Amino acid sequence: MDKHLTVVAVDGPAGSGKSSVSREVAVALGLKYIDSGAIYRAITWFLIRRHGAITKGQDFSGDLNGVVITQEFNNDGSCNTFVDNTDVSVDIRTETIAKNIGKVSDDPGVREFVNGLLREWARNSSIIMDGRDIGTVVFPDADLKVYLDASVDVRAERRYNEYRESGKNVDLNSIKNQIIQRDVEDTSRPFGALKTAEDAVVIDTSSMSKEDVIQALINLIAPV
Repeated sequence: MDKHLTVVAVDGPAGSGKSSVSREVAVALGLKYIDSGAIYRAITWFLIRRHGAITKGQDFSGDLNGVVITQEFNNDGSCNTFVDNTDVSVDIRTETIAKNIGKVSDDPGVREFVNGLLREWARNSSIIMDGRDIGTVVFPDADLKVYLDASVDVRAERRYNEYRESGKNVDLNSIKNQIIQRDVEDTSRPFGALKTAEDAVVIDTSSMSKEDVIQALINLIAPV
């Protein structure tokens, strides 16, 4: 990796705000934001289209030969994901994808494919990327590793407000239970489990505003 390129790895549990914060930090500092979660969603979309239905434990690695996945980060903080030049940014945000993505992201062949793709992109641009194993597996030598955390109650309320703002009628307790279950799954996955890197800067955002978290990351990245 060229010395002038910077890699910032942001990990944390579901609902910790890592994606929205990372996007805005990227815009503020002129970094490229990479949505690793969208890549797994795009692969899930592709596999469902190919197989009709997918099952847990299925070996998907052979399906990815020749598949071209790209991502464009826009100046307004939005991110578009493409599969073989088809923009799937909207299609990958459905309940069908959400229900099946775990079957795909747990496949070691798929994770190897995605990790290779992410590392290749990092050789061309200074990036900030969020996920659950970015600082521990994908970029163990990242220039800066940050672990964003927050209490379950705060994370549930954030997700609840996001859904409400988008016009969805949701139940707060249901969202809280989903987050608790997601935490259990993410920390116990056989590949790419959610962990805090030993050299990560841990930030508890429970009592912080989004703007405060963004500024905290900017302050950390600026000297890198």
